[in-house]
Amino acid sequence: MNFFSDLSLWWLVLFALLAGGLSYFYYFRSAQKTTWEKKELRVLFMLRSVGLFLALLLLLGLVWESITYRQEKPLFVTLVDNSSSMLNYKDNSKVSKQISQFEAQLEERFGDKFELKVLTVGEKIGAEGKYSFKEKQTNLAEGFDHLHNVYFNRNLGGVVLISDGNFNDGAHPMYSADRLQLTPIFTLGVGDTVTRKDIAVRSVLTNEVAFLNNSFPIEVLIDLHKMPAEPVVVQLLNNGKVVDRQTVRASNSSFDQQRVLFTVEAKNKGFQRYTVSVERKKGEFTYENNAQSCYIEIVDTKSRILLLADAPHPDLAALRSVFELDKRAVIETDYTGGYALKGIAPSLVVWYENGSKPNPGLFQQFREKGIPVWLIVSPTTPPSVLQQMGLSIRTSSGNQQDDVYPTVSKGFTSFEFTQTCTDLLKITPPLRAKFGAVTVPNDAEVLLTQRVGTIAKKDPLLVVLNGSKSKVGVMLGEGIWRWKMKEFMLRKNTEGFDEFVNKVSLYLTLKQNTEPFRVTFPKRFTVAEEVEVKAEFYNESMELITTPDIQLTVKKASGKTEKVAFSPVSNFYKAGLGQLAAGTYQWSAKATYKGKAYTKSGSFVVEDIAIEQLANRADFSVLMQLSKQSDGTFHELKNADKLLKELESRSDISVVQYADSGYTSLIDWWWFFALLILVFGAEWFLRRRWGSY
Repeated sequence: MNFFSDLSLWWLVLFALLAGGLSYFYYFRSAQKTTWEKKELRVLFMLRSVGLFLALLLLLGLVWESITYRQEKPLFVTLVDNSSSMLNYKDNSKVSKQISQFEAQLEERFGDKFELKVLTVGEKIGAEGKYSFKEKQTNLAEGFDHLHNVYFNRNLGGVVLISDGNFNDGAHPMYSADRLQLTPIFTLGVGDTVTRKDIAVRSVLTNEVAFLNNSFPIEVLIDLHKMPAEPVVVQLLNNGKVVDRQTVRASNSSFDQQRVLFTVEAKNKGFQRYTVSVERKKGEFTYENNAQSCYIEIVDTKSRILLLADAPHPDLAALRSVFELDKRAVIETDYTGGYALKGIAPSLVVWYENGSKPNPGLFQQFREKGIPVWLIVSPTTPPSVLQQMGLSIRTSSGNQQDDVYPTVSKGFTSFEFTQTCTDLLKITPPLRAKFGAVTVPNDAEVLLTQRVGTIAKKDPLLVVLNGSKSKVGVMLGEGIWRWKMKEFMLRKNTEGFDEFVNKVSLYLTLKQNTEPFRVTFPKRFTVAEEVEVKAEFYNESMELITTPDIQLTVKKASGKTEKVAFSPVSNFYKAGLGQLAAGTYQWSAKATYKGKAYTKSGSFVVEDIAIEQLANRADFSVLMQLSKQSDGTFHELKNADKLLKELESRSDISVVQYADSGYTSLIDWWWFFALLILVFGAEWFLRRRWGSY
């Protein structure tokens, strides 16, 4: 036992001298000495000295360290793969029984040596010992992540993973398992590794959204296992009706993968279900993976883009070439001096301004109507024109011009460009801009800044001004058409330029939501996901409140409706619908506040994933790799007895002894104060007994 003190222990000598000196003076140098006999004086002197010394000890701040030892049995965890692919094999009827037998034998042999736990892993970590083999995804990495997070700093002696080795969600489990340092991982394989004759729809890839009367692609990958070189018909069905069909054949008798591309015309609005179905062949391992569905939302919206200039300009032509790629866009061109706003308002205005014939009245009209504008400013545009347009941007009043290159602003975070677009901005030709400093409002968002050669400037090149009704993007230079030509010359495509134009245009057209009632309802779920909805309600001061009652109504594909009440959570609402069957659903939400009703509605789709049915053979290589990297071993589940025998001889799965330190100060010891009271109490008692106070 160790002890510590706030003061040096040499103070004990001073405390002893002080206690003895005060007691000696009190009993032998004062009038008290005549009251008692010498023998009585010595006893009282000793009691007073001891009492004062004990009281002075409290000033030292003495602390004692105590160490206790405890033993912890090794924790041994069994992870059971609970996904449906565990039953894809011929011995599927025995899997559950074999796992139960292994757990019982493990308890019988090591129940007194190990702390045993059983967990399931599939879409997520499951309750202890409950496995149904019905989960539709496998995330083995999550199982090892859970062990690392929950049992960190515990004596995790070993892990047994019972699985077929197939995973289709999350990262490779070897990376998560590697975090369990010094923990052997034993694996028991389920199924067999023999490839069977089978045809499977591996994946169906398409756009999430398509536009009415436009064409969109559906790309399909077909896996052919041990199939002869005979034709296989692949059909595309829309709501049960055949839309198109193609034929594929295997070019390799062992395994082949064929790509099928369907081009479909969007004829009906709303969520449309498309099913890819592959012809069934005799002798296939399973027919459950011969079809797969996808859902595409067909929308009927058109964007109207207005291009304005005093005269034709190549910058507008370059931008128009990007806008024309969108078949739903209606593009109009006109002169700034002769255009009048009437009829259907444009959703975006691209305005080239060279300062020769400005029309500030029309510009202000766009802003008042809430129409976003992308303004391209020529180096010849006088600063006064920008002031007349109501833009708080100040440029040099001189006529000198400069060539400036673009640099993405580090402070802009509203959206990001891909690497393709970012690389383009590093090699683009310069824009021609007015020479001199540029000043913009503090609340302006700077997308691009200027660069001259290798010197980066703080002056903005592309800035977005956020107004109360709409946004104004200002490009302080001309010559953007050269960017497109440069990219095409180098890459033979204009993907980076197209992305730049589309993302800037989309950002300008996004309007700030000022509606008091808002519902966040994702468009897509899977049958394995919990459907959750979020709602918000703002008062007149745009503060989040939770006083209104909000009801959610969901209409299922069968026509049956379900009503759920939103529950307040902090300053917003949530509603849970649980896991839903595959299909399309309609929803509506209603809130009432101060006698006024607010409604929102929409639709969503729940997709069925049959990814577990794609596994027609076990992947023992994954299990072997997990065991090898952690000094464990691999066995098939039917040979689990070998693992049990091996565990008896493992010396690294053992009890760990921990030392726990505790600290106790002198002031915490009750018996010390009892001793102090006893000493002073004895002195008081003897003084009274011997005839004095």
